[in-house]
Amino acid sequence: MTIKEQIEHALKLPVSPSNVDLCDYQCNVAFQMAKEQKKNPLEIAKEIAAQFKSDVATATACPPGFVNFKVTDTALGKTAQEILKTGKLPLCAQKSRTVFFDYGGANVAKELHIGHLRSPIIGEALKRVFKAFGHKTISDTFFGDWGLQMGLVLAQLIYENYIVDDNFVKPVTLDTFNEVYPAASKRSKTEHEFRAYAEEITLELQNKTQPYFSLWQHIRKISVDKISESYKTLNCTFDTLKGESDAQPYINEVLAILKKHGAYESNGCLVMDVKTDSDKKPMPPVILQKGNGGDLYATTDIATIYYRYKNFKPDEFIYCTDFRQELHIEQLFRVAVKANLVPPQTKLTHVSYGTMNGTDGKPFKTRSGETVKLDDVIGIVTEAAAKRVKNPSQVGDLTAQKIGLAALKFADLSNNVRKDYVFDIDKFTSFEGKTGPYLLYTIARINSIFNKADSGSAANVLLNRDILMKVIKLADSYTVSAQNYTLNGIVDAAYELAAEFNLFYANVKIADNPSALALCKVVKTALLFALDTLAIQPVDEM
Repeated sequence: MTIKEQIEHALKLPVSPSNVDLCDYQCNVAFQMAKEQKKNPLEIAKEIAAQFKSDVATATACPPGFVNFKVTDTALGKTAQEILKTGKLPLCAQKSRTVFFDYGGANVAKELHIGHLRSPIIGEALKRVFKAFGHKTISDTFFGDWGLQMGLVLAQLIYENYIVDDNFVKPVTLDTFNEVYPAASKRSKTEHEFRAYAEEITLELQNKTQPYFSLWQHIRKISVDKISESYKTLNCTFDTLKGESDAQPYINEVLAILKKHGAYESNGCLVMDVKTDSDKKPMPPVILQKGNGGDLYATTDIATIYYRYKNFKPDEFIYCTDFRQELHIEQLFRVAVKANLVPPQTKLTHVSYGTMNGTDGKPFKTRSGETVKLDDVIGIVTEAAAKRVKNPSQVGDLTAQKIGLAALKFADLSNNVRKDYVFDIDKFTSFEGKTGPYLLYTIARINSIFNKADSGSAANVLLNRDILMKVIKLADSYTVSAQNYTLNGIVDAAYELAAEFNLFYANVKIADNPSALALCKVVKTALLFALDTLAIQPVDEM
């Protein structure tokens, strides 16, 4: 058990980490008990403190009615040794569950841009938080590889003579798609014949009619290979690389189920009401199928929930998208519950996030007003990081990229995921203050200490309370993260640990002190654990 769990076990009441200097943990249950018993909260707090018996912490009552706990040196020492032994932070125990994560949201035949950045950063980190607790996690980026967008791309490729007699006669690359899709999308808004042709191709594709299906497979592979490469650069991993097309075999089965649970025809379309009496905002019905029999995004998304549960039976689904999809995701979840596509006890969670803005407060774009490509964003942070290191000529491109991405991810995750944040490259890449490079620099500093110190190990860790409590509270932050689906608590705690260690480094001679070296190992282990959770890769030196 963690220290927090041991206190709660001895107390039989919940406690919370404290931010005040008087104590390490605090219990405020005396206030509620005072109302129920019509007594003074301080008197109840004194009774609780007097009854608390544990080797883990001491308890005292504090006005106006808190019970404060101070962790003992013995407990700190044992926890430090456990960290060195396991190489992990001590996290509170949780009942193991299966959790399915949907994040990334890439579209086939389109290059990833800055709008695709937050989903993999947030989704990957949340997945790793749940994995740290021992939950079985399954992740899928769910490619947008079906629907009208594919019909538009194929139609435009045919019009531009990339496809002749049902075969590609000119090479196509992702750069080709970058030009073809915008042209097709613009054209479809003014040329009705072109749009009708694209819709016809879309319907043929959904029926897997040749040659459209084979042509689509070729386009999909080019896109998926490039997108997977970009995700790898971001240190984001997926267990499956499915897409809207993988839901297609389940469409008819799901539509039949939905018809049994209230789906009906309206103006030639198949729709389903999901509004409830408690709704305070408009909740339109979900359109499941067009009059020509064509499927919509909602159709494939609902079928995806169905086959994901059928294949993996998760206890919880966590979808990570931007806030503009809140209505769409809410509709999907309501249909899934209403039609019993998932059991009632299955938890459906939508983590919606804000936008990345420029220093002017508007969505970040190029100087010419265009959307910034993801590769360009990575290039910007890599170049900025390379300029910050002491010896730029000695830092390889990969190291500079790791530092740059650490800056970007740390800045993103240091905010509440639901809020917008400002892309400030100078601030992000600073080696001082609350930044990703600062944490990397702290680990590099510890590596330098080990390189110069005696390689022998100490039996006991130096009991620096300030540092060790920062380590323990970093572990505590994981529980809050998993409960609230946020990462800023972990980011804050990791920074506070690094700052506390650097203060220690400035005032203590470490190299010839075996106990201090052991403490360094504890700090490094804790920071590496946190960075791995945030999908930030460390560097050996800076």
